[in-house]
Amino acid sequence: MRADGASTRSPLVAVALAVALAASAAVGGVLAFGSPGAPTPDPIGLDASEAYDDVDGLQATRTTVVERGGETHRTVAEVRLRPGTQYRHIAVEAATDRRYELVVANGSALALYDRDANAVARFGLSGPVDPRTPGDRIEALFERLNVTAPDGSASTTASVSPLPVVPRTDDGPTPTATDAGHLRISFDGTATVDGREAYVLRVSEAAGAASDFEQTLWVDAEHFFPLKQRTEWADGGESASVTTTYENVTFDPGLGDDAFAFDAPANATVETLDTPEQTTYATVDRLREATDLAVPRPDVPVSFRLAYASKTNGEVSGVGVQYVSETGSLSVAKYSRTFPARGDRTVSLGETEAAVSVGSTTSVSWNCGDYRYTVRGQGVPVDVLVSVAKSVACE
Repeated sequence: MRADGASTRSPLVAVALAVALAASAAVGGVLAFGSPGAPTPDPIGLDASEAYDDVDGLQATRTTVVERGGETHRTVAEVRLRPGTQYRHIAVEAATDRRYELVVANGSALALYDRDANAVARFGLSGPVDPRTPGDRIEALFERLNVTAPDGSASTTASVSPLPVVPRTDDGPTPTATDAGHLRISFDGTATVDGREAYVLRVSEAAGAASDFEQTLWVDAEHFFPLKQRTEWADGGESASVTTTYENVTFDPGLGDDAFAFDAPANATVETLDTPEQTTYATVDRLREATDLAVPRPDVPVSFRLAYASKTNGEVSGVGVQYVSETGSLSVAKYSRTFPARGDRTVSLGETEAAVSVGSTTSVSWNCGDYRYTVRGQGVPVDVLVSVAKSVACE
């Protein structure tokens, strides 16, 4: 990221498929082993970030099941990934409802293929990127739990944001936690996921919370990759859940760059979105000095700090501010082009209606006059994003 006003390139449309994990906790209980005077075992996950980053590649079958009310949506995909990077190849083998059957990203570009329409959408993948990896967030969770025995247990109430639901599902809902400030964090020993040992972590809301939020993670004991994740909550009186499981997992299968190459099928319609010029700034004041466009002034949770501010010039111009916390990221953008309000549901921002689109990256978008506003978040509850959107509205 450049903070001196240097120009970079970033996509006009952000498509996020990536995995985002986070939490914070303290010791609830530690079991001690060995004779008196024996060295204290190192806490589990002390080098989780390093172990995660050491994984050069992963190949697996990924199954995502979304349940809400009486409906169930199931997607099975063969995936190739370089964890913590923008390299991925996702081929959908079976799905209840899915628009794109193939998603390929090679670090600099993203291609989405709709087989039914024989159409490809291409986007650039450049510009500022959150330097934290999922491994960093997983290590932070274990560090605060400070558990030394695999069959031990620990729990605490901590101030954290719920973890994002991953991967993105075209029709899948996102949990709305009513209290993002106090969640119970637990370590529940080990379990087996498709023959691999995994540490079991649980994040839940306090008893009596309106959304009954609970998320369970099964983290690979060797590589600290989340082999399984289940999120449950109540939404509008209906129970809902998203479960993602990786099976037939092979770590470090030797994936070269050709594993993330994509050639459009014959006769396919290919749409390539031009990447506009973007300039980033270290402070919002410097952005305001560099643009005539009014920069949004959002009210964000106190745990978030400014990562950068940006100005976009091109066919579509705009401004944006990006915030990060230990557990998630949040951005507010304003662009000089409006789009129809489309999403999984709508919310009211006073006199303005906004569309909520859900997934690993969740967004709240609305139009005000000639401008489009979007609040996006990873690891941030929907109600927090809506609150941020209300603070901006049509200012």
